[in-house]
Amino acid sequence: MERVVHVVGGGPGDPELLTVKGARLLKESRFVLYTGSLFPEESLKALAPQARLADSKGMVLEEIVALLAEEAGKGRVVRLHSGDPGLYGTLLEEKEALEALGVRVEVVPGVTAAFALAARAGLSLTAPEVAQAVAFTRLGVRTPVPEGQDPKSLAAKGLTLAIYLSGMHPKRLSRELLEAGLAPDTPVLFGHKVGQAGEEVGLTDLRGLEGLPARDTTVFLVGEALRAKGVRSRLYAPDFRHRFRR
Repeated sequence: MERVVHVVGGGPGDPELLTVKGARLLKESRFVLYTGSLFPEESLKALAPQARLADSKGMVLEEIVALLAEEAGKGRVVRLHSGDPGLYGTLLEEKEALEALGVRVEVVPGVTAAFALAARAGLSLTAPEVAQAVAFTRLGVRTPVPEGQDPKSLAAKGLTLAIYLSGMHPKRLSRELLEAGLAPDTPVLFGHKVGQAGEEVGLTDLRGLEGLPARDTTVFLVGEALRAKGVRSRLYAPDFRHRFRR
């Protein structure tokens, strides 16, 4: 029997934001390893009714890999990551270690919190002639950020920032973005526990960001695209020709 671990992006916590494939794999699974601090257990019990559930939040990498490899020989195994596995997760190290043990890894993408937050507010991360670039970044706190990749370095007029893992430091984030030259009234969309019980979503600016409470599981979107109005894409303009409309 081939040993396989399905790494599934669980999205921000709302079961309805799982992909169809991810939901199917959970339903078919006999073992699910998840991070209890990031994904609601009650939701998971309904999504994976036949599975034995194990919480990874108190484990180290070696324990995670050994457990997944052992269970993979017994039936369908899902390693559930919050959001998307490829963004601020442990996909690379888990995949490399599992493959070294002869376990095949299949990855299923998920909805990341920045997209769920923008959708909740009915806003867009990009807008024609306003913002055509998005950067995912975070503050360097206990874990450093490579030079030039922190929010302050990436802040630029027109660029939309999606800032993760920085919810405990709103004052510092506000200060650094202002020091980078962003205007004090630059829009900031914040989301705490997006897609979960206790969700809070709000729109402020860099001045208001300073006064937000310090809370984990908070993501910030920053940029002019968040207040763009009256913009129109060239794609559907009457005088814009392309191969589907001549």
